[in-house]
Amino acid sequence: MKLVKIQFTDSASEAKGFVALAKEGRVVCFADQTYEVAKPQLQILDRLHIPYRIVTEEGFDDVCHALRNSLASQAQ
Repeated sequence: MKLVKIQFTDSASEAKGFVALAKEGRVVCFADQTYEVAKPQLQILDRLHIPYRIVTEEGFDDVCHALRNSLASQAQ
């Protein structure tokens, strides 16, 4: 499964978009106002005409590896 990290173009879109995505599936929120969702969830935003931009696109294994490395560095 492909995961994408997105940012909304404005704060009104961000609130509406986050709620729409959270109702339909899993959303990971980051401190820099980016959100990670499964790529098929972008259809929800497209259907609702909520503007966003894709920051990165990753596979599930890439995400697990990044999380594992960040957790390990925090434990030191």
